[in-house]
Amino acid sequence: MALLPAVFEFDRYDQLFADLGAAAFPAEIHGHLVGRLCAGARYDHGTWLNVAHELLDARSSLPEAGKVLMIQLYDASLAELSGSGFDLTLLLPDDSAAVDRRTQALGQWCEGFLGGFGLVERQGELSEEADSALHDFAAIAQVQTDLEESEANEVDFMEVMEYVRMAVLMLFSECQPAADSESKPPASLH
Repeated sequence: MALLPAVFEFDRYDQLFADLGAAAFPAEIHGHLVGRLCAGARYDHGTWLNVAHELLDARSSLPEAGKVLMIQLYDASLAELSGSGFDLTLLLPDDSAAVDRRTQALGQWCEGFLGGFGLVERQGELSEEADSALHDFAAIAQVQTDLEESEANEVDFMEVMEYVRMAVLMLFSECQPAADSESKPPASLH
């Protein structure tokens, strides 16, 4: 697996959220952000920071370094979604974490995605494939943990994670307004 860009290093967010006493989880917040972006929402950095602060439900506000990190997460996520490749990095613990922890985080990510996606008003109905993917995300969000470390569980996790990645890219492609190029921030033009 390729080395993740620093903006997607899960442990940085995990530590930040712990320091803030946040009620939310890093994977959940990233899923929420990607869900909103997939549904067509775009925010200036200040608005995104306000949304993130509300989602964090933290005892204290984001320090400047935390704000920078959250802005980088927004910009990098939108750039990946808007890119011409099939790049999409899910903010999850790295491969060295137990499969149980990564599976739980993937469930949190899907739960966050559904929440974010559902908050954005969209035009038109979703395709049957897109609707099916959202139902699958709801099932993944209910994942049971206490998984043993095994090759089979590792393979299952990787397959489900790849399915989620590809389904998100499909949802993003389907839900983007036809004439949204003027409303995209400069970071999405890369």
